[in-house]
Amino acid sequence: MDATSAHVASILKVAWARSLGIGDRDLAPGRSHVALASDARSLTFLSVFGESVFLGPEWAVERARDLSDEQLGSERGMLSIAKDRGARRARAETLLFTPDYLPPPPMHPSEAPLISRDREMVNEVVRACPPDDVEAAELSEHSEWFTLLDNEMRPVSCAAYEEWQGFVANMTSLTIPEARQRGYSKTVSLIATNVALDAGLVPQWRAHRTNANAWHLAEALGYDKFGTLATVELG
Repeated sequence: MDATSAHVASILKVAWARSLGIGDRDLAPGRSHVALASDARSLTFLSVFGESVFLGPEWAVERARDLSDEQLGSERGMLSIAKDRGARRARAETLLFTPDYLPPPPMHPSEAPLISRDREMVNEVVRACPPDDVEAAELSEHSEWFTLLDNEMRPVSCAAYEEWQGFVANMTSLTIPEARQRGYSKTVSLIATNVALDAGLVPQWRAHRTNANAWHLAEALGYDKFGTLATVELG
């Protein structure tokens, strides 16, 4: 890992430690276990840059000690810990980031994409997409939107980010069904990523394990996998 990537890695580790309410040293090689109050309503496993931590009540911590990081990073593994505790809504995410600006594709100035920052253009993209895709993208929970318009001035793809923990940009993207597989999502996501970097933020993509499109898009853009987040709620 070069100096730039190492610096960005340290930023992401601090951001994640803060988000979980733990100390920086709780993220360490060999896996740390943090015992929460007995009435805690969720379990969390985080692995970033080869360092990991599990958070849950003492009974869950004891069960987690017998599982590998790979098992804890899966929905099945997290559910197995709390199967007799009303476990529900398990979620596993792949975490990706980029420390560098993404190179734009070569194009003539006349081919430059037309981008709108208007919220109504975002709403039009949302209305044209299936509910499951809308829920996965969570565009409404972000604050900076970039919507790509086609030659007929129709909004066809939107990328967005929200500032997280003060120095990270959580990225997302959504494209209307009839405009997919045309490179629109990659184009607008590249623009959003570089704007986030201009703002001094570290772009981070959180792709649900079942959302292969998001994962593949991030990798195609040049994002690198750096970790896994898995959670489960207790009934």
